[in-house]
Amino acid sequence: MALRKEKKMAIATRCQTPDACYTIEIHESEISVKVETRGRLDLSESEAKLLEANIHNVLELVLRPYV
Repeated sequence: MALRKEKKMAIATRCQTPDACYTIEIHESEISVKVETRGRLDLSESEAKLLEANIHNVLELVLRPYV
């Protein structure tokens, strides 16, 4: 296993989704993310697929140093 620098602090950013409520659970071999929005997401099938791909890509970037 390669050694990695210990991450001590997240980058501070302004909240970009004030109406969303995030629930994140981190366990030894599983991470779950749930986001509740105030309103209904009115997405077409292609928009939903794009959103799914974007979420996947962002999570990969965040998780890369840990998995």
